[in-house]
Amino acid sequence: MRTGHPGSFLLALALLSGCATLADTETGGENLPNAAAGPFRALRAGELGNLRSAPNALEDDETFPRDPALLDADGDPATPAVFGYFSMTPEVPGEDPDPTAPPGAIVRYGAEDGRSFDRAPLVVLTPEAPWEGGTVGAPSVVRVGDEIYLYYAAAGGIGLARSLDGGVFARVPGAVLGPDASGWEAGAVPRSPGVVVLDDGSLRLFYEVPGPGDTARIGEARSDDGVTWTRIGDGPALAPALAGEGAEPPYDGAWVGAPAPVLVRSAEGRSILRVYYAARDTLGRAVIGLAARFDPGSEKPLERAVSPVFGSGSSLGPHEPCALVHPGHTLLFSTQRAGRTKGANYPAVAAGVAPADVSLPAP
Repeated sequence: MRTGHPGSFLLALALLSGCATLADTETGGENLPNAAAGPFRALRAGELGNLRSAPNALEDDETFPRDPALLDADGDPATPAVFGYFSMTPEVPGEDPDPTAPPGAIVRYGAEDGRSFDRAPLVVLTPEAPWEGGTVGAPSVVRVGDEIYLYYAAAGGIGLARSLDGGVFARVPGAVLGPDASGWEAGAVPRSPGVVVLDDGSLRLFYEVPGPGDTARIGEARSDDGVTWTRIGDGPALAPALAGEGAEPPYDGAWVGAPAPVLVRSAEGRSILRVYYAARDTLGRAVIGLAARFDPGSEKPLERAVSPVFGSGSSLGPHEPCALVHPGHTLLFSTQRAGRTKGANYPAVAAGVAPADVSLPAP
């Protein structure tokens, strides 16, 4: 971050990545991110209700709900209830469930405690428009005025559907962000949107851009109304990290995508933009990373943490993160394998919490 103290933000990120109990730190008037930003520990037995098995807050071996997007149910972060929007694969009579099939619907679950999702999904969106190519998924959901905006990925780009109650949605015609052949994206179809509303009411969209081979980068766009978007910059907002002099490859040196932005405030009231993202190194190891910046509405570079915030040492392949900030702690949800056994080789939604020593109320 290019501020009056250019090294302070990087130092704080390095510390928070190595210590889950780091307190708020002030340097030169800047209140830096605290331990609630990560790293995250997986939820344990007894921290999930609704007969959910920790760390999986949502699991179904027939429809494979995945790709979480969380919305505070009443707009008050002090109350825990949330709506969760997820991609899923509708059941096809006479066919075995296929966890590798593209998502064919977006569904909503509720969680009164903010993490233990119920067992009554509501289908809110299915593919209808030709440009969607028979698939809708990777939702991102925000409140804009009196409406709920649901962004989603489809075959032709990123779409938008709007709702007054969070259950019945009406599409905006066409993709709100389609391929751009004139810039660095080279005509790739944008996917995995992550949207955040800034303090001035404007919106920022972070999105995944597939690159040559099995690579991805993250782009950024801005909007005043959430419908018309303008891309920012002449290159990625975040690209795979370059290898340093150390023997260990960067945790995000091969692939970065599935961005999940969240706006938070320091103890001094200063806004900070965090962007959680899926990452992969050159050895194929998948984790969740974190990048951030002060001045969320600026076009300053994102500064990444020196270590991943979730999934380090795991073989479950976490991706498609979503973070929900509560007073005193943050919950992180991500798609990963349901388990390590051969029979659990399908996607589920795992949950983690930071700081690691927080005591969650009983579900």
